[in-house]
Amino acid sequence: MEKENEILLGRQFSLDKIKDDNSAILFYTGFPGYEALISFFKYLEPKLGKMQYWKGEHLVRESQPYQEDENRNKPGPSRKLTFLDEFLLVLMRLKAGLFVQDLADRFGVSTSLVSRIFITWINLLYLELKDLFPFPSQELVRKNMPDEFAEFATTRIILDCTEIFIQRPSAMLAQSETWSDYKHHNTWKQLVGITPNGQVTFLSDLWGGQVSDKQITRESGVLDLLNSGDNVIVDCGFDIKDIVPDGVTVNMPPFLAGRDQLTASETEETMTITSVRIHVERAIGRIKTYHILDGNLPNTLSPYATQIATVCGLLTNFLPPLLPPAKPKP
Repeated sequence: MEKENEILLGRQFSLDKIKDDNSAILFYTGFPGYEALISFFKYLEPKLGKMQYWKGEHLVRESQPYQEDENRNKPGPSRKLTFLDEFLLVLMRLKAGLFVQDLADRFGVSTSLVSRIFITWINLLYLELKDLFPFPSQELVRKNMPDEFAEFATTRIILDCTEIFIQRPSAMLAQSETWSDYKHHNTWKQLVGITPNGQVTFLSDLWGGQVSDKQITRESGVLDLLNSGDNVIVDCGFDIKDIVPDGVTVNMPPFLAGRDQLTASETEETMTITSVRIHVERAIGRIKTYHILDGNLPNTLSPYATQIATVCGLLTNFLPPLLPPAKPKP
């Protein structure tokens, strides 16, 4: 048995095998390097002893990393993963999009244990990351305003929606609510908000793909976070000027509204707004590098879809900002 355990440990995937390779760290975990990953893990570590592990319909109180049940059907020795192993497994599921069977083979555990660990951690990360990255104050956003936003210096948030393809639900109502005319597919839709320097600061719960941009903006709660003097930048599909709080302005590119073409001034305005609004598309592009969001998210993950999408979005904040703050004037 001891020899079998040694062989298993030798084959098991571990952080030690990639910690000196930043490109591998980024590929498998989404973190820019080993130090950033370990710093966040150490932030989480004091809370891990109180984790409640998911087991089917129930949560199981555990004060130690989860150990494989020796009476399980899978042959081979019992395995106990460390908290760091579990963290790595979850990140690999999110970032590299590895399947449960692949992770079970890499870590030498059963597929059911991989699922339990993933669901447990995704709920933990959902709560902890939202606490770690609260909605920033007006003062903080303006302090880090990039030079590119000189014409929009009061911008607090840039909004856009992204959609995630999902497996077709079995229920007819769910099929209807998740059908996206834009994508011609069943989708979940999420409102994404970023600061001018590209930090993800707001992620709504997921809505069925049928919902309009205006409805999700109105009902997501993002407008309650804004203050008088703030500016919001949106695409032309977000006609939200009539629902923002008093004192909040909206920059939205002009649209044709039945006309053949825009005026010269409208064309110039569109180009100016688009040049800064594009950064929310870049931020969404970062989120989409989490390959669990590729393809069709299976129905089995629907109960945790909001947590998965939100965790992927907030994890991108460990990357360098998309735009640096303006240099102090001499």
